[in-house]
Amino acid sequence: MGRSFILIAILGVCFCAQPAQGAHSTRDVFDPATPHTVHIRLSAAGWDAMQPGGAGKKAVAKATREEGRTAGVRLRPNSSGYAYVLAEMEFDGQKISDVGIRFKGNSSYAASAGTLRRPMKVDFDRFIEGGRFAGLESFNFSNTTYDPSQVRESVAFWLYRKLDVPASRTGFALVYLSVAGKFDREFLGLYTLIEEIDQQFLKEHFGNNDGLLLKPSGMRGLAYLGETWDQYAGICSPRGEVRAQLGQKIVDLARLTHRADDATFRAKVGTLLAVDEFLRYVAVTSAVISFDSFLSTGHNYYMYVNPADGLIYFIPWDLNMTFGGYGWVGTVDELARTDIARAYADHNILIERLLAVPEYASAYRAHVYKLSSQWFNPERMRERRGLMQPVMDAAEKANHASGRVGNPTTRPVTGTWPIAPELWPFIEMRAEWIRLQLEGNAIGFKPDFREPKRTLLEWAAHTVAAVAFMDGADLDHDRRLSDSEIMAAAQRLLAAGNVPPDGSIDHAAAIAALDKLMSEDLRRRVPAKAWADWLFAIADGNKDGRVSAAEMLAAYKRFQASGDTDRDGLMDGRELVEQMGGAGAPRDPDPLH
Repeated sequence: MGRSFILIAILGVCFCAQPAQGAHSTRDVFDPATPHTVHIRLSAAGWDAMQPGGAGKKAVAKATREEGRTAGVRLRPNSSGYAYVLAEMEFDGQKISDVGIRFKGNSSYAASAGTLRRPMKVDFDRFIEGGRFAGLESFNFSNTTYDPSQVRESVAFWLYRKLDVPASRTGFALVYLSVAGKFDREFLGLYTLIEEIDQQFLKEHFGNNDGLLLKPSGMRGLAYLGETWDQYAGICSPRGEVRAQLGQKIVDLARLTHRADDATFRAKVGTLLAVDEFLRYVAVTSAVISFDSFLSTGHNYYMYVNPADGLIYFIPWDLNMTFGGYGWVGTVDELARTDIARAYADHNILIERLLAVPEYASAYRAHVYKLSSQWFNPERMRERRGLMQPVMDAAEKANHASGRVGNPTTRPVTGTWPIAPELWPFIEMRAEWIRLQLEGNAIGFKPDFREPKRTLLEWAAHTVAAVAFMDGADLDHDRRLSDSEIMAAAQRLLAAGNVPPDGSIDHAAAIAALDKLMSEDLRRRVPAKAWADWLFAIADGNKDGRVSAAEMLAAYKRFQASGDTDRDGLMDGRELVEQMGGAGAPRDPDPLH
């Protein structure tokens, strides 16, 4: 009896009290000074199934864990694009079996699709219920596309957390890949480990995980889409079941933002939005110049409707183009000088309305000051850089060992994609310009889609014309066009052709009037006749060979309605250039000249 008790006690100490060799804690995984070594092993079939679309015939969308494990592949919910495949992972020598792994990302994947170095997501629960590693259900491998420094995301996420914004923790890993019969411990490069926004994350930051988690795509300024949740579900991409009362919070905030008068907005916004937390989110997003976010593109963020207080919170995501990496709206120097209160292209109605409230504007400025004085300054940034130096040294050593010295560990950026500036000098410039603006000694740069050489290739042919039209028609200089401004512009065209405001203009007179109103630069790029031809093609509804101001407004409203993604009844610069392309407007034959 005594011997049995002693044996059980010894076994208990061996198997329970002592951590397994090589065991990691969550804190270990996300230590920014530690270069972890990760080796992913896949079967040849698993590698083939992992390719986008490769698992379509084999995987069953609603397969159980056991069925997926048997098949070696399991689709993620509501998607056939990326499939989880069964893999083995070795993390700093610790082997983890039955791991789910898949590719991830949009532009970050597209830019690296022709290489082995692609972004990935790891899920320890995908094939084994309750599977965990270091207490984590899943995490992400970011391949730092468009970031030669390879630490942009880590620095940006750190700044969010320092200002108490719910944000992912990050670490680093030297990732190797073995595929049976194809690759043997192939070095993929240095990856950023990023904490997943999952149930565990929500529980830690909000004390619950039964609220409504959304990952909107293409919704900046909180689009007003209508009065029912069904109208928002597609663009908001809910993660899990939607309770009606929580979905209604999104509808109510959208309506309040777009339809309420100033007094009502001011009185009620705090009952729907966690305002101070949102201001902190915007403060960091503006400081790190994250245009590819809620602020400008409407991508790369989560929203969480917290059932505990009924408020909506914003969570940052996908920060690989921060610190000047999104170069379509300004030069490196201009981006470093970006206005701290207007760090978005064109407009963002939710931010604009909040900062029009004096107490919110004051609170926002206080958050920017706190960020600048305590963390986002040259001294603290140099400390952070020094902390991560062992990671960079290990990556350089791995490059030497793999024979990749002189080759980029991230994909070189070419063509129309913006080239990210060197990180640390840019950070010092940005920090200095934030300080100068806070002190009232500098005026910030207000970004816009104005320069063909920096816009997307498909926009370049229409950018000069769109900017010229916006400059000429935007009477109140808010970078948005209203119906009344369009009508006024149409009437100016008639006046230039010696036609009364309620009259109509023929084709020949329209050519002469347009030629009179156009700038010399625009006239050199596309002649007035081409614009007149287009105008009559889209606006001469009754085909009588004449166009009135009312017909021009009607044509505009058709295109505005289809391109008004935020449903504010206006057209901003980005919407204008996109709609001109879609409406077949004359193209600049040499936009980069």
